[in-house]
Amino acid sequence: GFIGALGKIQKVPRFDAQNQVYAAHIMQVSWSCDHRVVDGATIANFTNLLKHYLENPATMLLETK
Repeated sequence: GFIGALGKIQKVPRFDAQNQVYAAHIMQVSWSCDHRVVDGATIANFTNLLKHYLENPATMLLETK
């Protein structure tokens, strides 16, 4: 199995493509898993999907498979 930890959302400065500073909302996410049970690539894919859904919550309603 694995254990996931979600941190609080923090407002931090970031740069856009034109080198302009803007306020970004960042949340730390960390996972711990037993690699005898869960492959690291599987956790990476899950993390990328979770990131996509958190950044685009409407896609959770529109997704069909």
